[in-house]
Amino acid sequence: MGLDMYLTGDKYLIAHWDDPQKILIEDGFRLKSRRLDLGYWRKHPDLHGYIVENFAGGVDDCREIDLSKEQMRQIIKAIHSDLLSKTTGFFFGESVNDAEEKNHAIEIFHKAIQWLEEEPSGEWRTVYYQASW
Repeated sequence: MGLDMYLTGDKYLIAHWDDPQKILIEDGFRLKSRRLDLGYWRKHPDLHGYIVENFAGGVDDCREIDLSKEQMRQIIKAIHSDLLSKTTGFFFGESVNDAEEKNHAIEIFHKAIQWLEEEPSGEWRTVYYQASW
């Protein structure tokens, strides 16, 4: 038990009803989307608290929290500037807040931003954060 934190990317495929050759089929059905695991943290409550407070109105209910490129850039700045305030919770553990933990989080968010920016024609992408405990 404990705080598990996920950054997920959804890739929505645009249906090409005018050109059936372009419609992707999987297991006999039209493929509408794909879900990607963009990042994972184990027990980093300070990061979790920052995201919940700034992008979920302080409501911590394990729901999906959509994050834009700008919001992820804000998170990166907060990590760089040591603006993640101490967050506690049942089975949350403690954030280490050392260089390795910071670099790991920053790298995940940079890659997620890059993934959003590479959005090819024929699809649109979204990123969301979700915690589980």
